[in-house]
Amino acid sequence: RAAALQAELDKSQAATVNAEKFMGIVRKHLAFEELTPTLLREMIEKIVVHECSYDENGTRRQDIEIYYSFVGKIDLPEA
Repeated sequence: RAAALQAELDKSQAATVNAEKFMGIVRKHLAFEELTPTLLREMIEKIVVHECSYDENGTRRQDIEIYYSFVGKIDLPEA
């Protein structure tokens, strides 16, 4: 049980360190006025673009997932 708790603690600490690294990048570029290649390389790990689909009304939908450096994909509530 102690080993499992230690593993969970280590995982939590690593997540905290990664979140702090990401926030450091965010603070560095907080007031950016132009989306530059350097900014993208620092903030974004990868972008996954899925095939488009169409609903019953013919409306096109294409899902895009953005994975941020150090924190991964952040799911935002739908508007």
